Amino acid sequence: MPYFNLNDSLNLISKFTVRRTWNAGKVWLSYQLSKLTGKPLQWGYPISISFEPTTSCNLRCPECPSGLREFTRPTGMLQKSFFEQTIDDIHKDLLYLIFYFQGEPYLNPDFLNMVKYAHDKGIYTATSTNAHYLTDAKAKATVESGLDRLIISIDGTTQDVYQSYRIGGKLEKVLEGARNIVKWKKELKSSTPFIFFQFLVVKPNEHQIEEVKKLGKEIGVDQVRFKTAQV
Repeated sequence: MPYFNLNDSLNLISKFTVRRTWNAGKVWLSYQLSKLTGKPLQWGYPISISFEPTTSCNLRCPECPSGLREFTRPTGMLQKSFFEQTIDDIHKDLLYLIFYFQGEPYLNPDFLNMVKYAHDKGIYTATSTNAHYLTDAKAKATVESGLDRLIISIDGTTQDVYQSYRIGGKLEKVLEGARNIVKWKKELKSSTPFIFFQFLVVKPNEHQIEEVKKLGKEIGVDQVRFKTAQV
């Protein structure tokens, strides 16, 4: 069954303007016609775009090019000026901004400034983090930035299981970061970000599925989600 959260869904819907709705309709229609005719049609502009704040990461996850240091390009940071120029060009049609890929977003010092820039343009923003940098101050700044969705990767409820995949990681740092963001969301009386634990189910941790559900409830995240490994 697909995951659903009413408040998060209503928040996303609130980002639709007349122009964005019209643009999304054109994109959808051109896609349907492309399937019917077998010919590529492209109407409208992207309704969603992905930016990677950085290719660097503090962990060494064995299935990740960033963790394995296997990138063929130099490790780098997304430049704020380039990001802002791109957003200026497309924000009237853009609905959804994905702010992650294989690096740890919080390693980019301009990350939350860029989130706020997109938020101020009425764009839905989502990111994923290993939560090691969600200090009290960063958690507060995250809520204040207007971030709409925060995915916290947590693949174990004990240190030994967690570190079997998140090599170099500290489970207690993840839990501390999660508690910080939940605390500031409450203290600032903010409806965002929508916070959920994401648990990558593999054989070494499958016995902890029920435990992570309980942990998520105890800390106060909005949801716990499960996914399988992508190889």
